[in-house]
Amino acid sequence: MNWDDLRYLIALYRQGSFAAASRELGQDETTIARRIRRLEASLSTHLLLRDNTGRQRLTELGQKLVTHALRMETETRQMTEILGADRDMITGTVRLTAVPVVTDRILTQAFVGFQNIHPAITIELIPESRNLSLTTREADLALRLGPPKTGGSDILAQRIGWLEFGLYQSAANPHQTDTQSRWIMYEPSHAHLEQANWMLGQSDLKSASGLKVADLNTAIEAVANGLGQSLLPIAACKTDVRLRRIKAAGGQDLPKRPVWLLSHKHQSHLHAIQAVKHWLSQLDWGGLSPPPDIANHS
Repeated sequence: MNWDDLRYLIALYRQGSFAAASRELGQDETTIARRIRRLEASLSTHLLLRDNTGRQRLTELGQKLVTHALRMETETRQMTEILGADRDMITGTVRLTAVPVVTDRILTQAFVGFQNIHPAITIELIPESRNLSLTTREADLALRLGPPKTGGSDILAQRIGWLEFGLYQSAANPHQTDTQSRWIMYEPSHAHLEQANWMLGQSDLKSASGLKVADLNTAIEAVANGLGQSLLPIAACKTDVRLRRIKAAGGQDLPKRPVWLLSHKHQSHLHAIQAVKHWLSQLDWGGLSPPPDIANHS
């Protein structure tokens, strides 16, 4: 067997299709299919079957092989770390997933500070709202705005902070307009979110903006373009000059959401993962400083 061929099998196992595996590996689908066939030929057996949905599934033998290959992958990462330790630096690649607003507007801004300390660590940011599998290393670490509901005893979870929300309007016009005072709400399938529930209690049909969103990134852009006001994460908005933070009517307490860091217990000993976990736990997720003394006239 060729270890490099096993990498292709692992990618196919994680992704479930040649197209998705090609995106992970940066190789075309034909190359991946050829390498899998070469691996099957070397073992004189089939490792893949296509199910009724068209998704590639591992045979029983393929499943056993991938289980060992994943361990080999972890061992390879440890060897890379040993080589880095010989040069007095932590090396490695860490795949980190979080909801898009966190990857796009918080982690990318904070990354320079991390890179200055750990120049030999590469972080692969995966903006994804769905839960990726830490067991199959779709990701090494996951940031979620709520405690884990799956993964069992193999998943380590720690709350590393609270994502504080503030009330924002467009900064384009310092004097509030009727349009700015309208609420940008969430569409029904996301109405259960803490910030959505809070806004439902402050608004009525007459004060709704006519635009409903499904994620925080869209809400930020809608506010920045003067379409209305909304609750937004302070950590994601504090450097955006298009936004103006205001006080809620009556000085009401605004919602906040817990930030949970998830990792797999069999990879938690890797130094690169430990370094990224420490960095994430030190980030400012809050925004406890009060907004400017501007009342909300909604």
